[in-house]
Amino acid sequence: MVKTRKFERPQAGNPHGLTIDQHVFPSTSIARFASGNGRVSLCDMSRRLVRATTPDDVVFCATRAWDQRAEAGYMKLIEGPFQDLAGKIIKGLVATIGDKEKRIVNEFFALWYMRSRHRSLEALEFQANGVTDSNLTKNQEENLEKNGIIFSRQGGRFPARQLNGFTLQMWTYRYANDDLPVTQWGIIQAQNGEFIVPDVPTQTVIPLTPTLCLASPAPNGTIAKQNVADINRAVMEASQNYFFARDFSRCPI
Repeated sequence: MVKTRKFERPQAGNPHGLTIDQHVFPSTSIARFASGNGRVSLCDMSRRLVRATTPDDVVFCATRAWDQRAEAGYMKLIEGPFQDLAGKIIKGLVATIGDKEKRIVNEFFALWYMRSRHRSLEALEFQANGVTDSNLTKNQEENLEKNGIIFSRQGGRFPARQLNGFTLQMWTYRYANDDLPVTQWGIIQAQNGEFIVPDVPTQTVIPLTPTLCLASPAPNGTIAKQNVADINRAVMEASQNYFFARDFSRCPI
């Protein structure tokens, strides 16, 4: 079941433009699965229904679970190169995942993996000892956050999203560089059938389009409908709250 989304609301009108709805899987990636009407097909597991929705649906998002420093900083530095690479793969401009591309893909998969597991906050603040009190206004806090600066509150309290942002950064890079069991990423084309995308990735598979994905460990190649079905079943079994596709009627299971 989806946890209640605890989050700290910004000032009225959100004058500093802080990101509230934070995509776990990028909206750019979701949009590549949209049909002609700009919608994807979503299976909402908690409500036991299938519905059409847009890539900006909040179901795809954490709600201010990490700070703006993370959202607009290292996360964008990971997502940007990956989206550029994904676009080139889709256009046929990149045909092999070499060492340079592998680093980009590893970091993106690690970011997706970690964000999907840390999209909810247990509490809105955490207590630190030995910290000098500060008496910042809400506007001052938001201005600092907008500029990537960590701040504390009276009594040595910190917003939990700041800690979550640092934790995600540490675990993402550690997983990408030390722990991700990837020897080779293959560019995989579905000969028949389409891929389903999970909310929580467990297999080292990154769907790029309804019929194209990156998978590891695997060489480049084309897979049959039965292999697509095997991937889709694993995706569905691992998903916790939702999974999506362009059109489930095209997705073998």
